[in-house]
Amino acid sequence: MVQEVLSELQATKGVLASALVAEDGFVVESTRAEKAPDLDFLGSAASTALASARALSQELGRGEVEEVMVEYPEGPILLVPLEGGYLLVVLMDAMQSLGRVRFQLKKSVPRLKEALK
Repeated sequence: MVQEVLSELQATKGVLASALVAEDGFVVESTRAEKAPDLDFLGSAASTALASARALSQELGRGEVEEVMVEYPEGPILLVPLEGGYLLVVLMDAMQSLGRVRFQLKKSVPRLKEALK
């Protein structure tokens, strides 16, 4: 089921790659376009970035982290924490894809949460 959800997310225009990452940085499942970088090597960096965002949120008293976006000239990366210590990483081609991808995430994230129970 996880691979199915990632494949549907991958079919969204603008998504270059997506991965389900465990809390320890291990990439559980991933999908990517032919020209996209391999996310298997980014799992630990993504989980560290999320941990930093959580620490910042705790310092500021802002509540739970719902999403982290890192913007680069080549396109943004979204980090979405899931229950059970998992993290969804989505690599996009451009900022213009952000709205479309977030819309798809509204459908994909609940399905991923269900699959991870």
